[in-house]
Amino acid sequence: MMKPLKEELQDLQRRGIIASVDRSTDWISSMVVVQKPNGKLRVCIDPRPLNKALKRSHFPLPTIEDILPDLSKARVFTVCDVKSGFCHVKLEEEFSYLTTFATTFGRSKWLRIPMGMSPAPEIFQRKPTLALEGLSGIYIIADDVLITGQEETPETAEQDHDEKLKACLTRCREKGIKLNIDKFKLRQNEVSYIRHLLTSDGLKMDPDKVRAITHMPKPTDVKGVQRLLGMVNYLSRFCVHLSVHCEVLRQLTRKDREWCWTARHKEALSKIKEIVANAPVLKYYNPDVEFTIQRDASDTGLGAALLQGGMPVAFASRALKQTERRYAQTEKEFLALVFSMEKFHQNTYGRRITVQSDHKPLENIMRKPLLSAPKRLQRMMLRIQKHDVDIVYVPGRDVVLADTVSRAYLTESLPTGSVETEIETVNMVQHLPFSEDGLGRIRSATKDDRTLQTPIKTIQHGWPKEKADMPNEIRHYFLFQEELPGWNCLQGRKVVIPDVLRKEVTQRIHSSHLGVEGCLRRARECVYWQGMNDQIKTYIQKCDTCRSVDCSQQKETLKPHEMPKRPRAKAGNDLFTFDNKDYFITVDYYSNFWEIDFLPDTKSATVIRKLKAHFA
Repeated sequence: MMKPLKEELQDLQRRGIIASVDRSTDWISSMVVVQKPNGKLRVCIDPRPLNKALKRSHFPLPTIEDILPDLSKARVFTVCDVKSGFCHVKLEEEFSYLTTFATTFGRSKWLRIPMGMSPAPEIFQRKPTLALEGLSGIYIIADDVLITGQEETPETAEQDHDEKLKACLTRCREKGIKLNIDKFKLRQNEVSYIRHLLTSDGLKMDPDKVRAITHMPKPTDVKGVQRLLGMVNYLSRFCVHLSVHCEVLRQLTRKDREWCWTARHKEALSKIKEIVANAPVLKYYNPDVEFTIQRDASDTGLGAALLQGGMPVAFASRALKQTERRYAQTEKEFLALVFSMEKFHQNTYGRRITVQSDHKPLENIMRKPLLSAPKRLQRMMLRIQKHDVDIVYVPGRDVVLADTVSRAYLTESLPTGSVETEIETVNMVQHLPFSEDGLGRIRSATKDDRTLQTPIKTIQHGWPKEKADMPNEIRHYFLFQEELPGWNCLQGRKVVIPDVLRKEVTQRIHSSHLGVEGCLRRARECVYWQGMNDQIKTYIQKCDTCRSVDCSQQKETLKPHEMPKRPRAKAGNDLFTFDNKDYFITVDYYSNFWEIDFLPDTKSATVIRKLKAHFA
């Protein structure tokens, strides 16, 4: 080992990558030696202490998602690798001493930026990116260069590719960028690039990842299941038909479950491997073409599909948390909308988005003011306000992709910033005009009320598409179904009163003898039941106290005026305000002819002047 190491250090020194150090330095790092796949040694350092004192450079690191929208017309590909990428970046004399490392043959320092230093990726990415700037159809991520031929036909695409390849090689020669000939893949119909398989037909899964999953042995502990689900989750954009077997495996990772691998789990693992092995080809996202999002929610998961021209661009799914599984169906459907917007944010932000949904109440909810929605839906609506969303109702049979994904979700962990807080910002129950005992009585009576059991089941399992499909006794709930997202005895901000307590609640509302209008106003603020207005009016009309103090004014009988026999014999004048401006009007009783003048003010002199003008 010592002889190959010494030869490698001498080679690095001969190539001008490292140099000997014969003076004292403030920093010294440990040497790390790694054997390459070809048997040669790679010399690195352990710069972790040094990294704590370094500031990272600010340069955007591109991802595969950044270049996929540009590949919609790509037909031919070439990939190459920048040879010894970090060695292209020279270090200043003062900084080079910070990279001093100890070997058995003495101390050395790096003259080129070494691997492992925290600023290295950004510093290196800047150099080839700026060097190849202005060359269309050429992309570089880290040290991997992609050259594409983009035309409508294979022949013209090859010609376009060759021109770009020549321009790329010329620029590399001018800028002193060396490419690794051993990793050159020239003029291919499909290439592996950044762990993705780029083809002329679209995006495919990396065969190495597919092979890793399909050949993975049976997990023997919770960590093994988590590794498997993590790999499957990475491929979620390709997975359409992952079944609920994924949930079967996820249950093994729960803390309250004892490890027990059964035939059911074995079957789930086999199904997952089969689905991953037969994943579809995804179309490249084209920013110039309109796209559609299909989203759906099942009892246990959320699903979304990004489509262009009816072809899939990406899929997404996740399991519902235990608290989310107790949501009403409307809340689950809206949560699926939020999930799809946030998952495809890079594609949807700043564009008009058509979202297909088989849940009709979502259309009505989006049209209504924010404050009219329940608090939980308000939070969800606020999360998607930055998007321009147009929800279109389509029958469930036409939302096949999202529906399948929602029932075949992955056990995805959401980013910390997008996890919905389970704590209500405003607890409506605490602000209702009922004591805790009173609410307890209402809940108990609701459970025994047969009439209310039907809407409760409807809320939990989903509303029908048409009002006519509902039982007659609960059809009136259909009009405000978006205000009943979860059955917690609330209709929006009002408490739904069961039948056995309605008389008692009516008596409490009427206890102050506020009259018909006052009692109705008080009732509408906090309670609801079908026929509430008529029941309260009937009760008040039978109250002797209210009738004895009833001071309502009787409307004066309308008296017709005498019809004049000629124009201008009788006229009427009045002042009125419209749009915060004052006007003076004169109407002739005989012909109904009218004149209107604007009043700069309502002083008597101004009114008299306008009146004289009308009769001039």
